[in-house]
Amino acid sequence: MDSLASTSNFNLNDNNDCKCIIEQLLQKSFGTYSFSEKQNIINKGRPTPKLQNLKSKNKKTFRYFNSSYYDSNKWLSGCEKSQKLYCWPCILFSRESNVWSKLGFVDLNNYHNLKHRHETNRSHIECLITLKKFDNVRIETCLNSEAYKISIEKHNETIKNNRYVVSRLIDATCYLAKQELPFHGHDEQITSTNRGNYVELINLMRTLDLKLSGHLSTATVFSGLSGDIQNDLIQSISNVLMKKVTLEIKNVDFVSIIMDETTDVVSKSQLSIIFRYITHEGVQERFLGFVDVSQDRSAKCLAEHTFNILQEYNCENKLIAQTYDGATVMSGQHNGLQALVRLKCKNAMFVHCYAHKLNLILKQSVDHIKECKVFFLTLFGISSFFSKSTKRIYALEQEVKKRFPSVAPTRWNYNSGLVEMMSEYKQEVLNLMDTIIENGEKWDSETLSCARGFFQTIQDFDFNFFLLIFGDILPQATVLLNILRTKIFDVTYCNTKILDFVNHLKNMRNNFDQIWSKSEQYLNTEMPLRSKRLRITEVSEDKITNYRRLFFEIIDVLVTTINERFSEISKLQFFSLLDFSKFDQFVNQFPTNSMDSLKNSYGEYFDFSILKSELTIVYSSTEFHKRNINELWLYLKSTELSESLPQVTKLSSLILTIPATSAGAERSFSTLKRIHTYLRNSQSQNRLSALSILSIEKQLLTQIQKENSFYDEVIEDYSKKPRRINLCFK
Repeated sequence: MDSLASTSNFNLNDNNDCKCIIEQLLQKSFGTYSFSEKQNIINKGRPTPKLQNLKSKNKKTFRYFNSSYYDSNKWLSGCEKSQKLYCWPCILFSRESNVWSKLGFVDLNNYHNLKHRHETNRSHIECLITLKKFDNVRIETCLNSEAYKISIEKHNETIKNNRYVVSRLIDATCYLAKQELPFHGHDEQITSTNRGNYVELINLMRTLDLKLSGHLSTATVFSGLSGDIQNDLIQSISNVLMKKVTLEIKNVDFVSIIMDETTDVVSKSQLSIIFRYITHEGVQERFLGFVDVSQDRSAKCLAEHTFNILQEYNCENKLIAQTYDGATVMSGQHNGLQALVRLKCKNAMFVHCYAHKLNLILKQSVDHIKECKVFFLTLFGISSFFSKSTKRIYALEQEVKKRFPSVAPTRWNYNSGLVEMMSEYKQEVLNLMDTIIENGEKWDSETLSCARGFFQTIQDFDFNFFLLIFGDILPQATVLLNILRTKIFDVTYCNTKILDFVNHLKNMRNNFDQIWSKSEQYLNTEMPLRSKRLRITEVSEDKITNYRRLFFEIIDVLVTTINERFSEISKLQFFSLLDFSKFDQFVNQFPTNSMDSLKNSYGEYFDFSILKSELTIVYSSTEFHKRNINELWLYLKSTELSESLPQVTKLSSLILTIPATSAGAERSFSTLKRIHTYLRNSQSQNRLSALSILSIEKQLLTQIQKENSFYDEVIEDYSKKPRRINLCFK
């Protein structure tokens, strides 16, 4: 019997892959070969030579064979020796003898008609199916073997036990991540009394779980305790969590992006990325991870990160709003991040996020001015001095009570209110520093050293100059922020208050002489000025002129920041379409201007004739008069009225997705706050992004842990990583 081993001499290749396998199959049918020989033939694939001599005469011209026929017909093959076409599945499996399986096709003039006729032939279709199923034939034969069945059962029992063990490791990983506890210990040697939370938790679990204990006692290659296993499990759980987010985003109409730059415990600049959208459960703010932007914080670089994340979640066309903190992304209408994003996502309106503290944003906007940065660093240093010691805080409170007997305890860990705190209690802080210095034997060396430094700093001209400036500005910024949070649906009112704040800043330009005079009074009445603090005096002939220039620069930067920050707030006038306090008014007079605002900003998403009709019904019916828009959304979805009022439902979704709204009191503890808390408390940076997702999105993690498929999905992802344990069933 001829062996197919001889086919290795056939010189098969893309252009000349028949020397001549088809001719040999015509002489010796495919069914007579051994299984391995059949596999060899099929693995090599159909021959597709050029057949340059295949042609048919058509009246005065010739029709030549076109190799593109192979691309459009995956069953078509050719024989270079005979210069004919064949059906590859039919040559292999057909019992019929026809032009496609035995004789060879040459009639190019009728190619398309005859090809179509052959494709509808039942025998041809059966051969296609047989070819697809060929690889399973051998397995089906093996399955009838009793020994094979026993080996499969034994293998699957082992896999079941392995997956059980990994599921317990997943439980431990989820617990530590949600509790924000460090995984590693300082000493993880077997002899250590504390090998770290992860190892110790597994050891506790094994005392309560005989199956887990049995595995850990006998395992030689997979104990589940190594750092690599921990990292892989963290990543796999995070991947499953993000798949859930991907599915949520797939089913929503609108998405907004919130990006916030935060410094972590090792002083790296971390860019947090959040998607905001609305599901059947209400507003969701999903944390997608951290990006280290310490090396490049330019708008161009940040835009690249933004586009990458939008593409990853396939939501570029759904992006309707963007918001960022910090001065880095606010520099210039055309060069800023928001402008770059708008070039690709035209509907991505730039808005101020309800969770961004306006006074901190203003502080960030002047950080590039060295004197301002030094002032705020000094202020934060004083804050840290008190927040790290309850004894120091108690001493300050006793000092404050001498002047304000009923005052509440001071909050020196509340960064956004530090300027107000220092403005109010500067004299008490100064008195306490003096007391510590005079009674140094009662305090530790660190406290005494810091007190001496701060005693001088608080009396410094620069410190008092900037304290007077920002002590006037930042409290009003806090008031404005509260208005924006509570009155955002009244856009006209909010816009008026923003203009009032800007005008106040502009009018402050006339107050320089007054601020200068007060600063000099502090200098003259408290302590002689130390020359090292007057850096500007040393390089300038006119101290007042230089400080006036610095003062004007600060005011101009703040005015520019506010104008850019709220440049598009007037475009949110359509919010008032769902301002419940005005529904009675809208019954008599429809808010046409607000409807026009919606047309201008997001006109492509709505049918406005239907929307107007639906809104008219909503305004006149008290069942739709809710406390906030989130309640309206949930009511529409729970009663299935969203199907009857689709345009109003979509409008609710749009407004809730825009991060200018807080969606109600229950959302006050925002995702941004959780991120900042995590970065302050985190002790590990090696796996920051994946682990932070599990911690910050702990509520979502808890939810998907209850799903039956959770462990299988995590294990499926984990099984794709390099590992030393078999997790795949047969």
